[in-house]
Amino acid sequence: MFGSKISVIAIALLLASAHNAPAINSNAGTTGFNFLKIGVGARTAALGGANTALSGDLEAAASNPASLFGVRERTASLSLTSYLVDSEAGFLGLAFPGEDRVWGVAINYFTHGDLQRTDSQGRDQGTFGAFDMAAQITAAQKVWQRRLTVGANFKVIYSSIDDYTSDAYAIDLGVLAPGPIDGMTLGASLANVGTVRSGFTDSFEDSLPVLFKVGLSHQPAHAPVPMTVLADLNVPNDNDAYLTFGAELNLGKGLLVRPGYSMQQTGLDGEEAIGLTAGAGVAMQRYHVDYAFTSFPALGDVHRISLNTTF
Repeated sequence: MFGSKISVIAIALLLASAHNAPAINSNAGTTGFNFLKIGVGARTAALGGANTALSGDLEAAASNPASLFGVRERTASLSLTSYLVDSEAGFLGLAFPGEDRVWGVAINYFTHGDLQRTDSQGRDQGTFGAFDMAAQITAAQKVWQRRLTVGANFKVIYSSIDDYTSDAYAIDLGVLAPGPIDGMTLGASLANVGTVRSGFTDSFEDSLPVLFKVGLSHQPAHAPVPMTVLADLNVPNDNDAYLTFGAELNLGKGLLVRPGYSMQQTGLDGEEAIGLTAGAGVAMQRYHVDYAFTSFPALGDVHRISLNTTF
């Protein structure tokens, strides 16, 4: 009971922090490489994006590299996303745990389908494509008498639109620490800090979408079923701060259910709530399959599926 009260207080503090964020952000929509803002993996998506304090999750390490440390066996992760309109995304990651450190490599890509080309008069000129990719190396380990877990991603980022290309280099930094009560973990990360090497044109270079996150995860001791509750405060450099929430319920026999909510998009569109997410997972001996569903009422539905396996 005491642990549950602490979790509620911590989430309330996150809400208060988000409430004090400025109402209008003058930098909204000013960064490039926007595919980096889209979360990786079905588990993260189902949890509303609240993944900063997860441990032992190869896909969560894409935003908080410290999350990689809890991986105890060589693990491969493949995630595919059917995104809005004709766009698609994918993630492939490998983790290699050692005695004192866990290493990982991953590729995250995004394709935008066939885009219509027109001339200045609006006449059809065929189609062209657009493609984004980020390749990263991750390292995570324990420090400070093994009380803290720290991690870093080193990324190469590439984006193309028709015959134009842009590339950048960036790092992500993350930390995990035990919370004030048993079963609680605190996390923080800073993503996409780097430099654009080459822009789409000689006279203009996009900036990177830097994101600072703090969050917590907690496993209540007296919950009716084993569960983890999560909350994150997200502070991007090109928009207002927002909160994300999620819960993972273990129903037994390897079945996991995950509801989530993101306040990045909130409210109602007719009778449909905006910001809700949902998903489920099945854990088998060597394989773990996850699915997530997200709806954007004005644009369509997003489906994600992930497969994790040890090797």
